[in-house]
Amino acid sequence: MTTDVTALERLQTEPMNFRQWIIVAICIGTLALDGYDVLSIAFAAPGITGEWGLSKSILGIVLSIELAGMAVGSIFLGSLADSHGRRLTMLAGLAIVTLGMLIAGLAPNIYVLAAARLFTGLGIGCILATATATCSDFCNDKNRVLSVTLVAGGFPLGIYLGAAFLAPLLKQYDWRVTFYLGAFLSFLFIPLVYFYVPETISFLNRKRPAGALEKMQKTMRHLRHTPPESLPLIAEQETEVVGMKSLFSPNLRYITLLLGFAYFGNVMTYYYFVKWLPTVVTDLGYTASQATEVLGVISLAGVFGSIGISVASRFFSIRSLMLTSLISTAVGVALFPYFTDDLVNMQLIGSFAGFFVMAAISGFFGLFASSFPSSVLGSGSGLVLGVGRGGAVLGPMIPGFLFAAGLAFENIAMIMASGSFLGGIAVIFLHKKKKS
Repeated sequence: MTTDVTALERLQTEPMNFRQWIIVAICIGTLALDGYDVLSIAFAAPGITGEWGLSKSILGIVLSIELAGMAVGSIFLGSLADSHGRRLTMLAGLAIVTLGMLIAGLAPNIYVLAAARLFTGLGIGCILATATATCSDFCNDKNRVLSVTLVAGGFPLGIYLGAAFLAPLLKQYDWRVTFYLGAFLSFLFIPLVYFYVPETISFLNRKRPAGALEKMQKTMRHLRHTPPESLPLIAEQETEVVGMKSLFSPNLRYITLLLGFAYFGNVMTYYYFVKWLPTVVTDLGYTASQATEVLGVISLAGVFGSIGISVASRFFSIRSLMLTSLISTAVGVALFPYFTDDLVNMQLIGSFAGFFVMAAISGFFGLFASSFPSSVLGSGSGLVLGVGRGGAVLGPMIPGFLFAAGLAFENIAMIMASGSFLGGIAVIFLHKKKKS
């Protein structure tokens, strides 16, 4: 066995130390940042509508547009994590998000705002795929699924913390403060990633950039593991087909297509729910600050859902947990219109739906890490996330047209809840087809 393979095996089999958990924590933070950045437009929507007099159909497009950028960012920029390195790609995503959020805050009209949100989406999608791959590469086998699922839990955590900070800020400032705060937080993460997240051993071993051995040794010393003394011969390495095409090979085709379909359906339901919720609540006569508080409570429930499925996955089949979460999400979202008589009831039924929808989204990230080999984890995660962004785009857009057409809120909720329901059906077939 070569020393380099031994170095990889050490990361996979030896206990994780403090510095590896720091990297996991930073990845959680970047997903929290993504969660805030994605929902910032929902926090700002009531103010934007009031200032610029947008119709419901136009608002639906504005709420969706960065999700189209996320699809491109997840698929194409996410694949750069496999070809050009996790660290560089994550830094590029953070830089894009910082600039995009700043431009959104300075936007003088809806056209500049829409372009800024599209651009921001590129960076968000890039970070979503890269953070998962980075976390997975630095974790041992025992903690990989747990850690990646916790990283996904950073997404609702960012929404909750954002709502907690923004509720008082929106009482004093206009909607632009949501984007200025996002730009500031994104900027803070650039030095954190630069100084504390090295390039992964698996990437350095696979791609062999200039100075690969020295970089491997430096990373292993940084992680307090024994560094390799030399690079293994190319012929001695395990051969893996790397690239987007390999995701549709006989071994991976079924898992790629099924995960893409299920994720598409669930995020369609999720983005309908969280993107329209502030507007729906304000339409019922509540203030923008109260609407933000409702979304914050729902997002906090999502944090617990993510943690819950992370812990439960150590004891129960992840696919059984996913089936329960997806069907429960559909039930909660469909019933929400019947509990809008006061804020407390909205928070209760919304928390039920938020708990399970984020448990499901986090569970998908665990499935990515356990289903795709490291060599295509960035590409596989990015592709599924990118396909899912199609559902994310439709999630806010379809209700905009349905509301404009005069369809009842109860009927719209039922239609949009079907995405998570169908995702649950897909997971049943995944369970039958492929073992964990």
